[in-house]
Formats: sequence, C-alpha cells, structure tokens
Amino acid sequence: MVHPAERDDVGDSGDIPMLPLLTTEDRYRLLAENASDIVYQTDGLAIEWISPSVTTLLGWKPDELAGMPASTIVSPNQDRSWMESNRTLLLSGADVTQEMLLIGSDGEERWFSGRARPLSRNGVAVGGFMVGLHDIHEEVLTRRALLHSERMYRSAIENAGVGIALLTPSGSIIEANDSLCDYLGRGSDELVALGWRAVTHPDDIAEEESLLMRLQEGQIDSFRRTKRYIRSDGEIVHGDLTVAAARDDDGTLLLLTKQVVDITEQTESRARLTDLATIDPLTLLANRASILSELQTALAARRRDPDNSGQLECVGLLFVDLDNFKLINDSMGHAAGDSLLTTVAGRLRSDLGSDAVVGRFGGDEFLVVVPAPADESTLEAFAQRVSSSLSDNLSVHGRRVVMRASIGASLSQPESTAASLLQDADVALSQAKREGKAGWRIFNLGMASAAIRRLVVEGELREALERSEFVVHYQPVFRLGDNTRSGFEALVRWAHPREGLLAPDQFLQVAEDSGLVVGIGYGVLRRVCDDIAQNPTLTDTFAVNVSAVQLHDPQWLSSVLETIAESGVDPARLVIELTETAVMSGRETLSDDLAALRAIGVEIHVDDFGTGYSSISLLRDLPISGLKLDRSFVVTLDQGNESGYALAEGLASLTRSIGLVGVAEGIETPVQAALLRAMGWSHGQGWLFGKAAPLETWLR
Repeated sequence: MVHPAERDDVGDSGDIPMLPLLTTEDRYRLLAENASDIVYQTDGLAIEWISPSVTTLLGWKPDELAGMPASTIVSPNQDRSWMESNRTLLLSGADVTQEMLLIGSDGEERWFSGRARPLSRNGVAVGGFMVGLHDIHEEVLTRRALLHSERMYRSAIENAGVGIALLTPSGSIIEANDSLCDYLGRGSDELVALGWRAVTHPDDIAEEESLLMRLQEGQIDSFRRTKRYIRSDGEIVHGDLTVAAARDDDGTLLLLTKQVVDITEQTESRARLTDLATIDPLTLLANRASILSELQTALAARRRDPDNSGQLECVGLLFVDLDNFKLINDSMGHAAGDSLLTTVAGRLRSDLGSDAVVGRFGGDEFLVVVPAPADESTLEAFAQRVSSSLSDNLSVHGRRVVMRASIGASLSQPESTAASLLQDADVALSQAKREGKAGWRIFNLGMASAAIRRLVVEGELREALERSEFVVHYQPVFRLGDNTRSGFEALVRWAHPREGLLAPDQFLQVAEDSGLVVGIGYGVLRRVCDDIAQNPTLTDTFAVNVSAVQLHDPQWLSSVLETIAESGVDPARLVIELTETAVMSGRETLSDDLAALRAIGVEIHVDDFGTGYSSISLLRDLPISGLKLDRSFVVTLDQGNESGYALAEGLASLTRSIGLVGVAEGIETPVQAALLRAMGWSHGQGWLFGKAAPLETWLR
C-alpha cells in the first residue's frame, strides 16, 4: 500500500474487511462505488481501480488516476517517511492506518484517515492493497486549533507579568502562575492547599464572596475590585482584582479566572498624596475636601447659647462665585485666569484674616466658613468684606480688570450638616445670580421652596419636550422708513396642559439652567423652517433666538445646517439672534460656526445690544450682519432722557457706518418710532406694530 500507518487510534469508519478476493466482482464494485468514502485497489504501487467518490471529495476523475502511482494524490507537503515502513507491514500481511494530507485536482489539500489491508487469494498475498480513505479534515483542523489555543493559553498564564489563578466553580484553586506566587510570597502547592480566602485581607472577604456568589448564580460574568492580600511574611499588599467566569453553551460555570495586578506602590503613593492634599496648589487656600472638613469641624464644635434657650450656636457659610470669570479665560487665556484666582485668593486670605476660614471649592468658586456664633448680620458683614476685597482694581498681566462676585450665604440649623449647609448656600447663590449678579443673598425657606418649584418645572419641561407642548408665536419687524413689514421674530411659548400659555420668563431660566433649552431651541428652529416652507408666498425674514447654552452644544452648527437642509428653505430667510453675553461665552469655534452660516446666506444679529459685557470689537471680529438696540434705550426716549437718547443715536451711527442692519426693540409709541427713525434706525419692533401671535394671525 502507498499509505501505510503510523497511528492506530483513528476510527475505522473507512475500514475494508480483509477477505479473500470476491468471486462476484460486480457485487463488490457496487458496494465500493456507492460508498461516501474513497476506496481504491492497487496493483503493486499503482492504482488499479478507485471509487467515484474521489471526484466528490478531491475532484479527481477515476480514469485520471487509473494506472497512476497512489502517491499521486498525496500532498507534496506531507511527510512521506512512513510510506516505505508501512508498505513493508502490508507486505507482511498486517493492516495499517494512517492520517495523511491529500491533494485535490485543484491543488486544495484535505486531511484523510486511511486504512489499508493487503489483498490475498486463498490466504496468499497477491501484491496489491485495498485502501479506504475517510475525510477527517475538519476534525484535524479543530484538534490543531485547540492544541494551539491550549499552548497559547498556557504560555500566556505562565509568562504573564500579573498574577493569575484558575479556580473551580466552587472557588478552590487549581493552579497559580509564578507571578501570583511571587506577589503573595507563597508556592503554587501552598496556595492550592490554603485557598483564596486564606490570603485575602479579612475586611475584604465579605464583598468578594458576595460578588462570587452572584457570578456563580449567573447574575454577572465578571467583576473588578481593589483588594488587599496578606503575604506569607504578613505584609499587606494591594491588588487590582479581576474575576471572570468561563461557561459552556448552556451557561454552566466551568472555571473561574482571577487576575491580580500589583498596585501596592501606587496605592501607598496615593495615600501619601491624599494625606498631603489639603491645600489647593494654585491658590494655596484650603482645597475642597479640606474646607468641607473645616465646616464639619465648626458644626461639631457648636455650643449651646444660654441666652437663646440653650439653642445651638449658628455657623455661617458663604459661597462665593466670581462673575463672568470665563470671559477672562476666553479673552486673556487660562494663565491670566489662574493669575486672577491667585490674586483673589490672596485678597480674601488677607482681608478676612483669622476671622474665618477661606477655601477654594473649585474653578472660580470659594467657600468662607464663619465660625459660631454667627447670625444674619454677621453673614452680611462678611459678604460686604468679600465684595469690598474684590472692588479695588485688579491687575492681570499688566491689564486692569474689574471683578465682581455673587455670594450665597447660609446659617446652620440644629440639624445641619456640612452638605446641607453647602446646599443652602448654593441655593442662595443661584438666587443672587438670577437677581443680577454682583450681590449676595442669605438663604431662607422661601428659596428652598423656589428651588423645589424649579425642580418641578424642570420635570414638566422634560415631559413638555416629549409631548411637543412648545409652540411658536411671531412678532412682526417693520421698516421704519415706509412702515411696512419686513419680517418676524420667533418667540417660544409653552402650551402648559394646566396653566395655559406660558411666556418665556416663566420657564426659560429653568430651561437654560437644566440644559433643556437646547432641545427647545432645535424645536423652535424646525417649526420656523416648516412655517416658511408651508407659506411660500411670504417673503419676510424670520429671526430665531439662540441662547449661550445652545452655543456651547458642539452639535449646534450641524443641527442648524441639517434642519435648514431638510426643510428646503432659502437660508437667506433666516436670522439667528444672539445676545452679547451669549457670544462672549460661546465656544472657541463660534466665529467659524457663524461664518459657516453667513456663507450660506443666514443673517446673524446681536440681540439686546448695549446691555452685555462685550466691546465694539465684537462687531469687528465676528461675522455680524445686524444689531438690535435693547428696549431699555427705547422706553425713555420720549421721557427726556438725554443720556439714553445720545447712546441710542450713537449706536445708530455706528450701525450705519459699518453697514449693519439696525433694529430697535420695544417700540410702543409713534413718538419713539419717529425719534428712532430720525436717528437712523432702519427697522423697529414692539407693541406699536403688533404683539407676538400665531403665524395664522399675520396671514389673514
């Protein structure tokens, strides 16, 4: 035979019984020709006859192989050293089996298991062989892949730089690699005998075993925790532990793998740093953790006041937030901002002295702990001292800076904690900001109720977005020269299911504080674009307001462009209105975003001009196409306010000189309209021309 065997552990599905030559050859050939395996007979070393299945399995035609050496179908990549020895065995009358790599007519290789027996007549060998070949290609590939995987897995465990242990589903250690043994200072056999629990810190056992139980029950497949372990010498080491489960296809747990990364050095270094980290590195004030600890200490040290029915004395807290600090960072750079924070910290430390403890809460926020006994007059005095400390001109990198602060203050109650007192001060700070910044407010229960109300409104706003309860009303904009309408300003209203139609001043601040104004703004823009598209006979422009919160959304520009494209409206019909403050607090890429809108024809107007903190350079550096005079300049025009008149007239001249569209807001009387027209304002808006109303009102 050409394919003698070296192995005897292969299945016999391809066996050919050792029988004398059949007397009825047709019956034998019928059996062989219908077999799924390949069967062939040799005369010496040449193929005398081969079954048709060779075509199905290897692509050869039987007549192509007849008379050819049997080695023709053996791959050249097959080691053939076994051929001669197996042929000798066959000639001696022995059966042989062999795995071999065969080659098809197209050059493709496949693994087969062969079983050969010598041919005999009347018990005498006649020099030929009968061979059966069974396709085991997929079995061989699977076996080799598994062997390779096992070798790789074994190598990975043995050579891993982290500790690895294999455990039974019940948690008994099966094997531990050298890295884990070195980490714990124990041998592999010792770890197997001791078990994982014995080397785990007692305080960490309960949590780990609880997680292991969840893993064993199939609730989780892995978990990761920081743990402590005990070396053989008693030293406690720290490890980053990851536990993973290996399961079969039915989800039955087969094996647990525990991997431990030694983080002892990092943990100890972190602990040392934590012990030292009580000072803010920039301002050298107490940092957040330290100042809150000081607050808690002050609360714990309160004594009972015999003059006040034995009530606990009060501790005070001031929450100080620098107004418009972001403008410093944006206009002068973060280095200038850091310098300003350092200067402010130095002033607070110097001016408040030992009367209070000052700390940096984070960013541009500071806390001042006023020890007991304190009352409202004490808090007001400290708030005044903080304001006075910042009122003197500050110099940052050689430039004069005027800095103000909003302050929220709170007094402790008998049940107060550091967290609750801080929360009260934060509520008061928010109130101070809403009232115009650069001032202070002391917390009272009314503020708490207002805070709760804001939470309720926020929740209702979220539901309103989901239910599409926001509608758009339009206020007309008129040309002052010929008193004809040129466009509209879109103004959002909330169709509240219980309270009716709500104006923006009843919900917009909460929407901005919560970030929900982003979704509301996108909805308004979509509604405006749809209204333009549905009324092709209208030639008016439509102005849409955009808040500072929306400008901070990185998707703002792409959303605007997408909305315009989807609606198919002419971009030149749209006006984006931004307040001065919104522009100044926008993202660094805002100028590029606005330029992209101007490039497709969208107009950009600065709203409420004259009330923000910007400079004239805003009109020079940004692609602004229009300016809207704030109504505060308009309402006093017919009341003899000379300074207001002069400012309005000066802004009109500025607007004309740089080629901007000028729109005056809040016009309520014909006299105001006439004065503004005489100054040079080209457009006007206000109740004189019409209040905001649904678009249908203006289509009649």
